[in-house]
Amino acid sequence: MSSNKNIWLFGRSIDILLLFVPVWVVWLVCFVLPSETLQADVAIWVWVVVVVGIDVSHVWSTIFRTYLDKEEFGQHKRLLIMSPILVFLVVFLVASYSQMLFWSILAYLALYHFIKQQYGFLRIYKAKHKSGHKQILKDEWMIYLSMLYPVIYWHLSPAREFEWFVEGDFFLLDKLVSEQLFYQITLVANIIYWGFLIWWVVQEIRANQTNIPWGKILWLLTTAGNWYIGIVFFNSDLVFTLTNVVAHGLPYMALVFFYVERKKLIKEEKRTIKPGPVIVHVSMMLLVILILAFGEEYLWDAWIYRDNEAFFGSVLPLTKEALSNPWLQAAGIALLTIPQATHYILDGFIWKGNDKNPYVKKVLISG
Repeated sequence: MSSNKNIWLFGRSIDILLLFVPVWVVWLVCFVLPSETLQADVAIWVWVVVVVGIDVSHVWSTIFRTYLDKEEFGQHKRLLIMSPILVFLVVFLVASYSQMLFWSILAYLALYHFIKQQYGFLRIYKAKHKSGHKQILKDEWMIYLSMLYPVIYWHLSPAREFEWFVEGDFFLLDKLVSEQLFYQITLVANIIYWGFLIWWVVQEIRANQTNIPWGKILWLLTTAGNWYIGIVFFNSDLVFTLTNVVAHGLPYMALVFFYVERKKLIKEEKRTIKPGPVIVHVSMMLLVILILAFGEEYLWDAWIYRDNEAFFGSVLPLTKEALSNPWLQAAGIALLTIPQATHYILDGFIWKGNDKNPYVKKVLISG
């Protein structure tokens, strides 16, 4: 750990194993699956493993960075207490008025959150590399381009076979241009998109020939490839689910677990990690968030929508029927949205390298 040439974020080999390989494997799976599988509904076991096991679980992993850490809770006490209350009140009011409006707002908040996470990881890679060369194409511009172009494509596309949360949650603009004109424009736009990305890579390699920032380059290219494959190249609910969830949830859980373990070493002034206790501790954290994620999704099914009754009903008894009173439904939605929406809010504060987060720079930049 003596040279930036050998360190990316957590450590070069760990980055490859946890942040990149899972995403690349997902791409491979998507390209080898037959078209009938890609166009079929997402299988219940895929939903359980990917959505519950990764997406919902990564939301709950935030508690180890906040509520279950006495020191961190003290630093952010007001934020941690007020955020769930505010979420409940706002969601209750919106869902009481229109559940469709609620899902649209949540979808755009989730989109913003996903984009900011990719930007945040890029900033960490950039800070660790400490390159001062002048850029024509700035890193921040390129990470936003890598995600916003596929999102714009999605909004203008005449026929996407997937949604973020529920059908109709995005305000699509597919009627603005004809299907033929859309594909003519995007044929050129796709070339321009990848042209800028390749230009940026060449720029970074030429400017850092003795210490190429491979971590930053791989992060941006993997982000671009993932959003392009998941939204533009394929038109499949399964592909979008796999690419979207794996590339977002696994890095975040890895970040939280690394932060928790690395912070302990810093506080105890230790320089070496004993793998045994770390594996046990991380396994326990994984078990806790999996149980919480399962419980949350069980309540969504029992109280609200019954979308996965075949699975949950075979594991635990469900109530005879979901909530039917509109006010109770709105209250149930508000309560069950607290983990996710609070996670979105907290993420905007707990990773900033300021006085409220004295260990962030020590763990993620200096460590």
